[in-house]
Amino acid sequence: MGTGAEILWNEWEPEVLSRAAAEGKLIFLDIGATWCHWCHELDRTSLSDPRVVKMLNEDFLPVRVDVDRRPDINDRYNQGGWPTTAVLLPDGQLLAGATYLPPDALAGVLSRCRDFYRRDRARVDEYMCVTATSGKEERGSARGEPRPEDLAIVEHAVLAQYDPEHPGFFREPKFPVTDILFFLLDAWDAEGNPEMGETLLRVLRTMAASGVFDPVEGGFFRYATRRDWSVPHYEKMLSDNAELLSLYASVYQKTKEAAFASTGRDVLRFLFGKLHDPGTGAFFGSQDADETYYPLPAPERARRFPPAVDRTLFSEYNARAASALIVAHRAFGAPAGAAGEGDSLLARGERLGRFLHDGFWRGEEGQARYAERPCVPGNAPSGLLADHASAATAYLDLFDATGKEEYLRFAEDALAFAVSRLYREELGGFTDRRSSPEDFGGLAVPFVPFAANAQAACALMRFARATGRAEYFAIAVRTLGGLSAGYDKRGAFAAPYGRALLLYGKGKAGAACLPGDPSCGAGRGTLHPPLP
Repeated sequence: MGTGAEILWNEWEPEVLSRAAAEGKLIFLDIGATWCHWCHELDRTSLSDPRVVKMLNEDFLPVRVDVDRRPDINDRYNQGGWPTTAVLLPDGQLLAGATYLPPDALAGVLSRCRDFYRRDRARVDEYMCVTATSGKEERGSARGEPRPEDLAIVEHAVLAQYDPEHPGFFREPKFPVTDILFFLLDAWDAEGNPEMGETLLRVLRTMAASGVFDPVEGGFFRYATRRDWSVPHYEKMLSDNAELLSLYASVYQKTKEAAFASTGRDVLRFLFGKLHDPGTGAFFGSQDADETYYPLPAPERARRFPPAVDRTLFSEYNARAASALIVAHRAFGAPAGAAGEGDSLLARGERLGRFLHDGFWRGEEGQARYAERPCVPGNAPSGLLADHASAATAYLDLFDATGKEEYLRFAEDALAFAVSRLYREELGGFTDRRSSPEDFGGLAVPFVPFAANAQAACALMRFARATGRAEYFAIAVRTLGGLSAGYDKRGAFAAPYGRALLLYGKGKAGAACLPGDPSCGAGRGTLHPPLP
């Protein structure tokens, strides 16, 4: 991210809380990303305004957080988009929040919050003491098992948000919403549901022919601002492109439609041409948006400096990339094509999978969130559920593709950590992070992330069916029960739960026949002992 001219930024750390209380100052929290257009605009305009700079440096403790590096903070404080601009009380409770604010508006919010706290500090501090001892709301709730009708309700909720006039989901802005697209694919595979399949095909065809796809350098932009998939925001994300590669490759396998193969190979061309790190086999996090560069034809682009690449290596996103390379290998064959080094895509996926374990795994601390060159995690946070669920999924995909048991062991490392450190039976699932005595503000409140819990449940079911670990299957079922308690309020965004239900009821049982597993008939399969 940009620096915000002259602002003396702090990291999110307990010392900021202590200083804020001791100095009687509020905390200004800016959440953004390297790829975020409006974050750069905030730096260029509001955070360069002399009034704002003076107030933030003299009357506040300004804290800057990157959404990709600290998704746990973003999940608790995001105000509906990026940048998020929030004013916090000294204990980390939210006082005021917004997204992008122009200079006059931000200066006004800051001055009003500052004056309010100065005028009523004693009353506010008293209120803080009361609320600090009155308990925190915990998200998530326990339930026994998923209900039989849940899958049909998710399917209805997803299709209700389909836009047939401009194939995609919701009206505008138009995002790829890969969670929903994967659910369509899984329902098509598991149920032979033609409506799900045709919906998926129409969306993928439309996206590939629209303004969100870059025909010159390959890859997809993050989203389109218009309902008809036009006027894109031009950032390109590793996470989105890895998942879209999986989708296009999977659909090509099913249909043999050449256009899907062409789009998938163009995504590969972007990933290996712009984001690949030859030294590790991993991929960088994103490429910045540039409204003047991307509309240019190829010859004119060639004369320009390309948009900057965030060279951070993120654990979660590289796990998705490893899974995508395996799907692409099955779809397109052994040659890596545009990757250029002659290795198969499966070999690339294996190299990336080993780097995920060897380069990011911290033993008792779990999986590191990210690493910077020279590829050392350093002070990066570790123990986040999203990283463990995605890594376990990638290792299971590698095991399915190769039969190598080392990948089952890697998956067990990730899942055992999540079960022992993050699972909360009374909450009906996994919290998003390891708790710490130093947590303050929103981080002191347990948070049960919906999509990551669905992915964790899927990984647990797959691992349990492969190894006979009935205790892991039981935890997966209890997690599904927790998701069942509130999925119906999420509409189409309940799709990750739908994917987990399909795997639960209609997935392959594997060699192990587990108690209570609806995919396995009585007497089928044998239990395997735990891996040594």
